[in-house]
Amino acid sequence: MEQNYFIDLHTHSVLSDGVLTPQELIDKAREVGIRVLAITDHNTVVPNLNALRQANPDMRLLTGSEISCRYDTLEGNEVELHIVALMFDPQEESMARVLRINQPDRAPYINAILDKLRGYGIDLGSCEDLKARFPNAGFLGRMSIAVDMVNHGFVKDVDEAFDTYLGGAPGQKRLAYVPNPLKYVSLEEAVAAITRTGIAVLAHLWYYNLSDEENHRLLSRFKALGGTAMEVEYRRYTRAQRDALAALAKQYGLRPSAASDYHGQNDCDSLDNGFPMSILEELL
Repeated sequence: MEQNYFIDLHTHSVLSDGVLTPQELIDKAREVGIRVLAITDHNTVVPNLNALRQANPDMRLLTGSEISCRYDTLEGNEVELHIVALMFDPQEESMARVLRINQPDRAPYINAILDKLRGYGIDLGSCEDLKARFPNAGFLGRMSIAVDMVNHGFVKDVDEAFDTYLGGAPGQKRLAYVPNPLKYVSLEEAVAAITRTGIAVLAHLWYYNLSDEENHRLLSRFKALGGTAMEVEYRRYTRAQRDALAALAKQYGLRPSAASDYHGQNDCDSLDNGFPMSILEELL
């Protein structure tokens, strides 16, 4: 019987806020039948990707990164969006600039969160202490802090860390939430840079908590800028949510993408989703 192989176009390693090394992530993906994988760490690219390709000839490893960018809503609010960049040239001038701008000194931001947590009896030390515990991370953010809180026994899982302390979404307590002061590139600059050599995919639309009107405005703008696709088969969404995303993708002429958004912090964070190869064929 012919083996059915799968894809995953949005995953994370220790290079940002995942728990597995790139090779460990590849091995785990292989175990569940994935043969096309994009490691999309935040605002960075796997530095030894060509060596990994040579060491794993049975896997198609796509160049990837999850790019943070700024988007202004109709109400004048600035929202941080995430665009998954696929199959791009990280050395291309405009893309290299985006990656450079999006990796500023994060220590003041991280320390501000850690200071707030200390006020609730959660002492994780300083940003330098966090770096020492995540020596391979190219990006430290709220997820890194959440994982550290779990590792130290302050919360049972990263969901509790975000729901009670770190999250910025409505309904979360936000006890230690600090607005991100970092000025990422604009949506316009991000999409322009990505699409010079690659494919731009709008990540997890429901994550941003936008109104229906604003979601339509965003999708229209993203398409007009040259965006290629949006995540439809997203592991954390229900079937009804995915169906709604599929309808929006069709409405705006965006191709569907598939994403586990795997980090590996808890048991329900799975690579075993069975995203079919046909999604990649349509995306290309």
